[in-house]
Amino acid sequence: MRIQGRRIDAVLFDLDGVVTDTAVIHERAWKTAFDALLEAAGQGDRPFTHEDYSIYIDGRERLDAVRGFARARGLALPETAHGDTALGSVRQWADRKNEDYLRTLTSEGVRTIPGTLDVLRQLRLAGIPTAVVSASRNAGEVMALAGVGGLFDARVDGTDALRRDLAGKPAPDMFLEAARRLGIAPNFSAVVEDAVAGIQGARAGKFGLVIGLQRASAAVELDADVVVGDLTELDIDIGPDSPAEYNGACELCSTDAESTWVLHYRGAIAADEGIRESLCTLGNGYFATRGALPEARADGIHYPGTYLAGCYNRLTSTLSGIDYEDESIANWPNWLGTTFNIDGGEWLTTDNQLLRHHHLALDMGEAVLRRESLLEDSQGRRTWLRQIRFVSMASAHVAALETRLEPENYTGTIVVRATLDGDVTNGNVAEFRALNNSHLTECETGSAAKDQVWIRMHTRQSRIALTLAARMDSVTPVRNTTSTPTSISHETSADVTQDVGVQVSTIVALYCSRDRAIADPLSAALSRLTEARSFPVLLDEHRRQWKRLWHRYDLVVECSDNEIVRAVRLQLFHVVQCLSPHTVDLDVGIPARGLHGEAYRGHIFWDELFVLPLLNLRIPELSRSLLIYRYRRLSAAKRRAREIGCSGALFPWQSGSDGREETPQVLFNPRSGRWMPDHSSRQFHVGLSVAYNVWHYWEVTADFGFLASYGAEMLVENARFWVSLAVWDAVDDRFDIRGVMGPDEFHDGYPGHPGAGIDNSTYVNVMASWSIRRALDAYTIVGRDDGVGLWAGLDVSSSELGAWHNLACKLRVEFLDNGLLAQFHGYGELRELDLDDYRKRYGNIGRLDLILEAENDSCAHYKVSKQADVLMLLYLFTAEELTELLAGMGYDFEPSTIPATVDYYLARTTHGSTLSRVAHSWVLARGNRRDSWDMLRESCAADLADSQQGTTREGIHLGAMAGSVDILQRCYTGIEVRGDTLRLHPQLPTELRSLEFDLRYRDHWVRIRCNGAATTVTTSPCSAPAIRIDIDGQEFVMNGGESVSAAYLAS
Repeated sequence: MRIQGRRIDAVLFDLDGVVTDTAVIHERAWKTAFDALLEAAGQGDRPFTHEDYSIYIDGRERLDAVRGFARARGLALPETAHGDTALGSVRQWADRKNEDYLRTLTSEGVRTIPGTLDVLRQLRLAGIPTAVVSASRNAGEVMALAGVGGLFDARVDGTDALRRDLAGKPAPDMFLEAARRLGIAPNFSAVVEDAVAGIQGARAGKFGLVIGLQRASAAVELDADVVVGDLTELDIDIGPDSPAEYNGACELCSTDAESTWVLHYRGAIAADEGIRESLCTLGNGYFATRGALPEARADGIHYPGTYLAGCYNRLTSTLSGIDYEDESIANWPNWLGTTFNIDGGEWLTTDNQLLRHHHLALDMGEAVLRRESLLEDSQGRRTWLRQIRFVSMASAHVAALETRLEPENYTGTIVVRATLDGDVTNGNVAEFRALNNSHLTECETGSAAKDQVWIRMHTRQSRIALTLAARMDSVTPVRNTTSTPTSISHETSADVTQDVGVQVSTIVALYCSRDRAIADPLSAALSRLTEARSFPVLLDEHRRQWKRLWHRYDLVVECSDNEIVRAVRLQLFHVVQCLSPHTVDLDVGIPARGLHGEAYRGHIFWDELFVLPLLNLRIPELSRSLLIYRYRRLSAAKRRAREIGCSGALFPWQSGSDGREETPQVLFNPRSGRWMPDHSSRQFHVGLSVAYNVWHYWEVTADFGFLASYGAEMLVENARFWVSLAVWDAVDDRFDIRGVMGPDEFHDGYPGHPGAGIDNSTYVNVMASWSIRRALDAYTIVGRDDGVGLWAGLDVSSSELGAWHNLACKLRVEFLDNGLLAQFHGYGELRELDLDDYRKRYGNIGRLDLILEAENDSCAHYKVSKQADVLMLLYLFTAEELTELLAGMGYDFEPSTIPATVDYYLARTTHGSTLSRVAHSWVLARGNRRDSWDMLRESCAADLADSQQGTTREGIHLGAMAGSVDILQRCYTGIEVRGDTLRLHPQLPTELRSLEFDLRYRDHWVRIRCNGAATTVTTSPCSAPAIRIDIDGQEFVMNGGESVSAAYLAS
C-alpha cells in the first residue's frame, strides 16, 4: 500500500481526536479538575485554558498530564495521598478528572469521526494491519462504547504503558510497541495524530509517515509530514497484494475451507498471533508445543513455548521490597527454530521479509499444523515456505517439523538452519514479567553424530534435568554445526531454481529426569532419535494413533451450524492433547490452562470438576490416574488443614508439584495499576470437588480397588475437615461453616472485612453434607471388617461416624426473603448494582472486581457474582437429587422454584470465568433449551473469540472446553449414573438434530444415538458383566453386542 506515494504496511492511530471525538469531554473534565486545584492554590484568577490543554495535556498519559501542568504553575504535588498536602496528590487529581470524564462519557456517549472510519474500513477490507495508540487507560471502554474495537488489530494504551513501563508521549515507546505487536517495522508504518506530543513521539520513533489531523479549534500547528483536516483527503493506494487473499499457488487455499475438522487462518494479524499460537498448540499428554512460527522468537507478538506435564520450578521475586515465592510450569528449550537465507544474505526472521501470502491450517483429525507463506525479501526474491509439524501421539517423546522452500522467481543457494534454543524464560503472561522468570540453568550442548545435536538444561530449584536431541534429515548432508552458550544449530544447503526447491525435516526427541525406565535423559533422547524413522513414517504412525483416538472420542453432532461442530471438535482435540493415554503413567493433575501457555502458572484448580465427568465415560483409567495425583498429595492437604487448626485434609486452591498451597498473595490489577491482595486460598471447596470426582469415578467404573485403596481415604479426610471447621449453634441446633469463599470468587469477605471470608455458603454447606454422606456410603461399601484394615488404619470410630451423620443432617442453609436459596449468610442485605450501566461504561464487565477496585469500590458491597455459585448445585445435581439432599438436611425445597432461582442469579452474574457459561448452559437446559444452546455457543467460542479479552494467548481454558463437550455428552442426553444404572433422559435443543458417540461404562463400550424420534443404545461385543440401562424410565439389562431403542419423550 502507498500513502502519499510512500510504501506503508501498517497504520497506527491515536484515539481521542482522531478516531473518536472525545477531546472536548477530556478538556472539559480537565478544566473542572484543574480550576478546582488552582482555586485551592490561590490561582483562581488564572484558570485552565484551551492553550494549556494543547501544550500540557493533549496526548499525554493522565499522571504525566497532572505533573506537567502542576509544574508549569509552580505547584509541588506529591505522587500519592501518603505524602498528602492541602492541595492533594497527583493521583487524586488524575482520579478526579477520570471520574468526571467517565460520568460524562456514559451520559453523553461517544461520537466518532466519519472520515477516519471510512479510511479504517478501507484498510480493514484490504487486510492492512492497524493499531490504536492512546495514553488513556480508558481506551478499551471508549472503543467499546464507540463500537470501533473490531477495526483494529492491536491496542496500546495507558494500561499497557503502566504494565510494561513504557514512557508516554512524546516519547516513542508506545508507538514502537504497537508496531512491534503488528510485526511491521516503524519505517514501513504510518502514524495518525492530532496532538503535538503524539507527532513528536512518532518522529522520535522514525516512523515512515507522520500524518497530522488538524482540528479546527487546535491552538498549535502540527509539524507532521502531511497535515489534513480529514483523512479522506489522503492519497491512499491499497495495491493488489494482501496476505489474507486466496492464492492459487497455496496448497492450503485449495483444501475444503468448510471442513469441520480443520481450523484455517489466512493473513497475518499480529494482535491475534498469541491466540493462534495457543489454539494451534500440538501435544500428546506428555508435552505440548505452542503453534509459534518456527522463525519466531519471544518478542511480544510471538511466543514459542514447550511445556512438559507436571514439570514445575519455584522462584523468589521481590515486589515493593517484599519477597514472594511462586512455582510455575517451566518453559523448555525451543525445538522449532528453523530459518534460511538466500546466497548468504540475512537469515529469515518474523519482520525482515514481506508476507505476500500467509495461511495456517490446524488439522484436528490428524493433529498436524500446516503453514504456507509467500515471502519477499528486500531484493524482490519470492520464496514459498511450506511447513508441517506434529507432536507424536504414537511416541510420547517425539516431535517433528518438515520444511519445504520453493523459489518463485530466482535461482541461487539456500541455507537452512535448525536450532535448539535454551535462551528462554517464562514471559507469556504480561503481569508475571515483573517477577523472576528465568527457570532454566546449566546449559550444555553437543553433537552425537553428523546429523544429530543436543541441548541439556536443569530447572533452578526443582533440579529437573531435560534433554532435547534433534536430527536433521535432508537430501544434502549437514554441512555445519554451530553453538552459543545457550543454543546449538546445524545447517544444510542446496542449489535451488524455480523448478527445484529444498526439503528439510527436523526430528526431535525429548526426555527429562522424571521419566521412568531410562538411565538418563541424554542417552534416552539420543537412543530414541537413532531409532526414529523418517518424517513420513513417523507422521503415518502418529495419524494412525489419532484415528484410533477419534474413533472413541468424537461426537457426531448434526446441526445446521458448522461453526459449533468445528468448535466442539476443537474443544475435544485440546482436551485429548493435554490428557491422553500417555498421561496415565504420569504424576500430574489437570492444569486449568492446559499445556498451552503460562497462565495461572500451570497450576491445578477445581477445573477437574468440569473435566473428569467427560473422561470418566471415555478413558476411566486416565481419570483414575488424575485422582491419584490428589491422593499422592493427601499428606500435604492434611498438613494444611492442621496449619489452620483443623483435622482432616484441606486441598489447596492452586496446586503444583507437591500439593502445597500455591495461590499467590497478590494479583495485579491493570485497570488501577495496583497490586491487590489475593484471598482466593479461602476457596476450601476445592476439596469438595475432589470428593465429587472420587465418588462419580466409582459410580461409573465400580472400581472397588480404587475405592478401597485411595478413594475412601480421601472421602474420610474430607469429611473430617468439614466436621472440624463447622461450629455448632446450640440455640438453633445447627452447624455453621464460617470464613470461606464460594465459587463466586467476588466475595472474599463482608463489607469492611476483605479477606475474612463469608459464612454459610449454600454451595459449600450443601456440598459438604453430600460429601460426608458419601464417606458414610464408602464405609458401607468397603465394609466394616474389610480385609485391608482400611477403617482401623484410618482410626475411624463409631462415634466419629455419628458425628459425620449429625453434621450432614444439621448444616445450615440460608434462604432469601423471596424463598430462594441465598448465596451465603447476609447476601440479602447487600446492595444491588446496575450491571447494564456498567456494561455501557466498560463493555466487558467479567472482571467487575478489577473495575470496582479501580473505582476504589468492592464487589463485597453488592449482589454480583463472577460465575455460577448457588447454581453450581443445579449443575452437579438433578432437581430430584437436590430436593432429596436438602430434605436430608431438614429443609423443604420446592423444585418449582428452580426457574426463579436461575433467573435471579443469572441476572447478577458477570461471567468473568469461562466456566460460568458452561454451568449456566447446563442449568438452563431443562427449562429454556434455546437460551441453553445460545449459552453453549458462547462457551464454545470462549477461546476461539478470546472472549476473556486477551487471556487465550496465555493458554486455553481446559475446564470450559471439557465442560462444553460434556453438555452435549451428558446434559442434553440426560446421562447420569445412579443406583448401578446408566440413565438417559434426552432433551435436545431444536437446533440439534442428533447426537452420536461412544461411552465406556463398566468395561463396556456403549454407542449412544439420540435424535428427535428415539434413543438407541448399542453395546460392543465383550464378555464383561451385564449392565443396566434406563431410557426415560424404560429399564434394560444389556450384555455385550446388544442394541435397544426407546421412543423420545418430549417435555
